[in-house]
Amino acid sequence: MKLQVRLDLAAGALAGPELQPGRASDRSSGLQAASVPVGALRLTDLGCFSLAVWERLADEGSYWLTRLPAGTTLTDAQGQRGTLETLLRGQTGDTLEMAVTVGVAHPVAARLRAVRVAPEVAEARRRKLHQAARKKGQTVSQARLATADWTVFITNVPAPMLTLEEVLILARTRWQIELVFKLWKSLGQIDQWRSAKPWRILCEVYAKLLAMLIQHWVLVSTCWQDADRSWTKAAHAVRRHAICLALALADPLRLTEALGAIARSVQVACRINKRKAQPHTYQLLFGLPHGGLT
Repeated sequence: MKLQVRLDLAAGALAGPELQPGRASDRSSGLQAASVPVGALRLTDLGCFSLAVWERLADEGSYWLTRLPAGTTLTDAQGQRGTLETLLRGQTGDTLEMAVTVGVAHPVAARLRAVRVAPEVAEARRRKLHQAARKKGQTVSQARLATADWTVFITNVPAPMLTLEEVLILARTRWQIELVFKLWKSLGQIDQWRSAKPWRILCEVYAKLLAMLIQHWVLVSTCWQDADRSWTKAAHAVRRHAICLALALADPLRLTEALGAIARSVQVACRINKRKAQPHTYQLLFGLPHGGLT
C-alpha cells in the first residue's frame, strides 16, 4: 500500500493519511482533487502533475508551484511552441523567467522559472537517472538528460509576488512532507511488521498510523510555531512521555499537564543549531521579505 498525505506547513495540519494500493497512481488520490484555501500555495512533486488540477486551483483563487516534466509542450508569449528541452537549449544565461502556456489539450497559463545548476550537480543527476533506468530495465530519454542542467519550476503566482530566489526557497519546503514520512518510518516503523498474516499486518499498520497521528498532534500542540525545533528530537521527547500521555488522554487536566511537560522538554532540548554555510530551510524562510510562511 501507499499513503497519501497533505501537510499544511503554516499550521501543521494533516490531510490524510489516505491509503491506496501500492501500484496506484498519485493522481488517483482523493487529495489530488481536494481544494486548498483561497490564496494558499500548493507544492507538489511530479507524481501529482496535472494541468486540469492547476487550472481548477487557479480558477478557485489558489496558487500552485511544481516541477515541470521533461518533454512538456510550452508556448511562449510570441506563440512559438516547443518542448522544455528545446526552450532551454538556446539559453545562454544562468536563469530564465518567462510567461508560457503549458500543454496543448488543456493549456494553462503559467510562469516558468529556471536556474542552471553547477556541472557537477548536472552530472550527478544524469548518473541517478541512468541508475534508476537500469534498475527498471529502461533507457533514459534524451529530453530528461538535456534538462538535467536546469532546475525548472512553473507556477501561477504573479511575478511581482514571487521572485526566482523565493521560488527556490519555497520549493525546498516540499521536502518537509518527506521528513514526516521519514519520521514515521524510522521511529514509528510503519513499514515493518512482525506477522506474515495479511490482516494482522494491516491491524499493526493501522495501530502505528494512529500512534503517528497522535504524535503529530502533540508536535503541533507543543512546538509547531517554533520553526527552529527538530521534529526528530521532539518526537523522541513525545516517546519519553508516551505512557504519561496515554494515561492522561481521558482527563483534560492531566492531558494539559502532560502536554506542558512535553512542551518544556521540547523548548529545552530540541533546538536546531543554525548553520552559516548551508542554512536550514527555516533560516531561509525567515530571510524572505515577508518573514516566511503566513
